[in-house]
Amino acid sequence: MQRTSQISVLMAIFLSLLVSCNQAGNGNQSNMAGKGNEKNLVVVKDMSKFSEIINGDTPVLVDFYADWCAPCKMMAPILEQLSKEMQGSVRVVKVNVDNNREAAMQYGIRNIPTMLLFRNGQIKWQGVGVMQADQLKSIIQQNS
Repeated sequence: MQRTSQISVLMAIFLSLLVSCNQAGNGNQSNMAGKGNEKNLVVVKDMSKFSEIINGDTPVLVDFYADWCAPCKMMAPILEQLSKEMQGSVRVVKVNVDNNREAAMQYGIRNIPTMLLFRNGQIKWQGVGVMQADQLKSIIQQNS
């Protein structure tokens, strides 16, 4: 009986985390300037630069995230590590869905974190949820 209640509590916690990161609602796209375009890890705030970034020969891993999302926060150090380890082979870009709802809608982002891998402007891979750096490396290498 006690084991069943523990399992129920764990399931409830898992489901609440999953639901909390389900993106909903409408809003306006932020028009703030981008930063760090010379770096391997870029937080895109100006979507006018996004097309330029994803259309290059270098693969670009785009992380659609939100500041309030716990799994997104778990991905942040993983993506930072990946960007350092694979510098020159891949570019890591972060797009905040709360500030860039139009971009999230354009790419059909319904849950976060969602990652898209672009090469020459084309989506080569898409994944949802927390992933480890070695999994992402393998995916990037397979799609490069």
